Amino acid sequence: MNETIEDVRRFWDALPLGAGFIAQEPGSTEWLSEFDRLKRNYALLGIFDTFAPVTLRGQRVLDVGCGPGFWARHLIRMGADYTGIDISARSVDIARRSLDMEGLCGHVLTANAEALPFEDGSFQAVVSEGVVHHTPDTQACIDEIHRVLQRGGRAAVSVYFRTAMLRSRSLFALTTGAMRLFGVGLAGRGRESMASAGTPEAFVRMYDGADNPIGKAYTSAELYRAFRAFSSVTTTRYLMPPVGPLLTLPAPLRRMISRLCGLMVVVVAHK
Repeated sequence: MNETIEDVRRFWDALPLGAGFIAQEPGSTEWLSEFDRLKRNYALLGIFDTFAPVTLRGQRVLDVGCGPGFWARHLIRMGADYTGIDISARSVDIARRSLDMEGLCGHVLTANAEALPFEDGSFQAVVSEGVVHHTPDTQACIDEIHRVLQRGGRAAVSVYFRTAMLRSRSLFALTTGAMRLFGVGLAGRGRESMASAGTPEAFVRMYDGADNPIGKAYTSAELYRAFRAFSSVTTTRYLMPPVGPLLTLPAPLRRMISRLCGLMVVVVAHK
């Protein structure tokens, strides 16, 4: 893999999270409202409080990869002392403007998750939702999260889960063939061609856009090794794609399916 952090920066500046599958102009009031609705009602179904439990109220919280500021808006409202970073200056601008529009106070800056610009032990908690799998050196991000956490601090970090389909070439070919046959896929950001990805690695990379330079998936065992510097680690799967029949299922059933078959996994780790 020869892609660099600059490749990552360019991609997310061109296509902030949400651009391409939400119709309105990125950063507009209508766009932010729809972005937050999709996150709450679908992307974070059954796992929302794992990232932002009420115990974060009054704590110094770092959001690694803040994107358009979903966690910024939520954590500040719940009373956290919030700081967010993102590699994309455009995403940082959207997040800052969203806070201004809602009269919220927080610190958002452009920075690299592989080399966080903070002193050791600066934060009591860190959240990072779907970010560190998009950077060349994911382990460096995890090590930096550990470094900036104070002792006893808590991190909630999620990445793509390497499902059985991604571990087996034959199952991958069967699944993508079925997707093509029945027209199953995701719209926007060039993802309509995901089912034609030649390898599991390309399929994962394309989930956030056909031109996304980096996207990686992990097994639970790999994550336990990656977070070995922490004193305790748990993992929970979540996220089912928002497609047709799944959306018609009752929320409790979708939540149960997500825990069993989810496409992402959140690691909760204590220092």
